[in-house]
Amino acid sequence: MRTTIATYLSIRALFAVVLMTLLSSWPVMAGQGLIYSVQRDGGPRSYLIGTMHSEDERVIALLERFAPLIEEVEVVVVEMVPDAVTMLAVGAATLLPADQSLRRLVGEDQFGALSEAASQLGLSPDILNRLKPWAAAVTLGMPASRTGRFLDMELYLLALGRQRRVVGLETAAEQLAVFDGMAPDVQLVLLEEMIKNAPQMPKQLEELTAVYLAGDLELIDRFARAQYAGMPDSIVRWFDEQLLDQRNARMLNRLPGLLDGTGVLVAVGAMHLAGDSGLVAGLRRLGFRVERRY
Repeated sequence: MRTTIATYLSIRALFAVVLMTLLSSWPVMAGQGLIYSVQRDGGPRSYLIGTMHSEDERVIALLERFAPLIEEVEVVVVEMVPDAVTMLAVGAATLLPADQSLRRLVGEDQFGALSEAASQLGLSPDILNRLKPWAAAVTLGMPASRTGRFLDMELYLLALGRQRRVVGLETAAEQLAVFDGMAPDVQLVLLEEMIKNAPQMPKQLEELTAVYLAGDLELIDRFARAQYAGMPDSIVRWFDEQLLDQRNARMLNRLPGLLDGTGVLVAVGAMHLAGDSGLVAGLRRLGFRVERRY
């Protein structure tokens, strides 16, 4: 199985895939990054940054702005620690039971369309046939991996290199439950959407990158929400409730204990920062002073 299946199939990857299906045309803007300082009651200063699960050189270049923050903290907090054991567990969780096949689940016509779209990524029908519908959707939506060194991984490796303690806000089991908890019919709807959008994926990925590089939380949130009308209701509900709101609530439940103890760098997907249920607004409600650094 391709390295990218084990490497990219994470909650952030699926967020990127779903968001890419929502995009319309936006201008490319200079990268700013999303960096906030976080502090409460005179406690240690920490940082909250929004990342994007991407190997794009423009996105990776933001590491120059993020890296100095690691020098100021003792702990780096990520959504899920991307170590080898975790990635193997994620890869294994994408597979259907031995007595099932994707071809039988979706039918010959749909599987043929999926195979044709996935052939551009070097994926064989034999591999696709073993994947769960949500995993096939994610795989189809991600570009072919060149290095496997996306921004989140670079931050993780840099933190290890600087001998910082790395903590995950979620476990692999918790993240995978978001996928596997998706109703089977909703998984099939998501896969259908990805197949239909496959020809537009390169353009949509560029547009998603441009919105992220704009470094504007309100733009990111407004951009995604404004495009929801074009998605099936079942995907919109899952995206809002399962992928964002419930996970944001879990993160906000765990972050105060980390932030009150020592200097921390929290690195999560940019969409988790935005909106009323996002981490910026949520931490402010919990009494933290959260200020845009630049």
